[in-house]
Amino acid sequence: MLYHNKKFLSYISFIFVVLYCAIVVYLYFILKSLSNDKMEDSLHNILLYEQAQKKYVDECQKKFIFNLQNKNILSKDFFSPVIMSATFITRNTFKKYNELRKEHNLSSILYRVASDNARNPINKANNDELKLLEKFNQKHIKSYKKYININNEDYLYYALPVVANNDICMRCHGTPKDAPKDLVKLYGDKAGFGEKKGHIRAFFALTFPLKSQEQFVKKINLIFDVILFLLFCFAYYLIYKIILKVDEQDKKLVENMYKDGLTDVYNRKRFHKDMKNLIYQEHKYLMILDIDYFKKVNDTYGHPVGDYVLETLTKLIKDNIRDSDRFYRIGGEEFAIVSIQKNKDDEIKFAERIRKVIENYNFEDVGQVTISIGFTQLRNNETFEEWYKRADEALYEAKKERNKVFEK
Repeated sequence: MLYHNKKFLSYISFIFVVLYCAIVVYLYFILKSLSNDKMEDSLHNILLYEQAQKKYVDECQKKFIFNLQNKNILSKDFFSPVIMSATFITRNTFKKYNELRKEHNLSSILYRVASDNARNPINKANNDELKLLEKFNQKHIKSYKKYININNEDYLYYALPVVANNDICMRCHGTPKDAPKDLVKLYGDKAGFGEKKGHIRAFFALTFPLKSQEQFVKKINLIFDVILFLLFCFAYYLIYKIILKVDEQDKKLVENMYKDGLTDVYNRKRFHKDMKNLIYQEHKYLMILDIDYFKKVNDTYGHPVGDYVLETLTKLIKDNIRDSDRFYRIGGEEFAIVSIQKNKDDEIKFAERIRKVIENYNFEDVGQVTISIGFTQLRNNETFEEWYKRADEALYEAKKERNKVFEK
């Protein structure tokens, strides 16, 4: 593959890796955000249900109990948290709910009621909860959420205020003398009293473990990652195949640029390029050969026959050199061969073999054609120009006699 195409593929690979990583990370956070939003909505709905349950207790159950008391069907001193305390009902409902969740291998949801005037000590708000309750009362927020870490596990903490005190609430939270005696007997005459209408005395809070949600997000994210990876691989494969096609075309263009149009061997441009990038090796020889009296062939038989001689002669030489030898057409009837030989004698044998192959071939219409060959060995610390000049001088000496091999 050509260097610039390899470089382009490397850039594509780098861009794909960066893009893939960016999409994977972005996708993970998007999925996590969506999951968290959904979880927040779920907890919000649960707490709305708790608000609705409290309203039902206040507006229906308590009202029904008070009506019975007013009709003297039920004692006015009667009070039972089992049917008259929304907080008590909700806490115990959640206890049953978590038992059911456990049966279904689901994590428990921590339920909390925090009050600034708690009747039951377990509902007494701490300093942070008091600050949050103050924000609810000042209407600064309508709900509150916070992601917390407990024992290296992530949780979502979500809170909603209870319904503000109303007339029904004041019967049990106003003054002890107005409250049912059973309530005072159960909780005393201090805690939970002295409330004012419109005051939000507590809030509901749920603490939900996010482990299962995070596992679900990771599972979905992994599926997307695999699909995305396969899509990127497919896209890269398509680009790779396109680059290969382009590379083949580029190679053909490069080859054609460095190939002689008539003989299909390397041209003078490629010869100079190779020589400039020459790797100095021991026993490297440069051979320059020239067709004897080629002008006479063109003048006598015409240029088409001359072209035939060049093509045929080139094929004969190509058939008698090794794959490791470099063969060039560097002029009209002048060629060059760069080869590695063990010594000068082997190069002479090599040159003589080529000379005899040409001499013994019967060219159609022309008959015998001969070549003159000059060669020389590359010397230490020698430039290409010096090497080529000496080979050219050797060819000049060979052409004095024609059909000869001369070494310099």
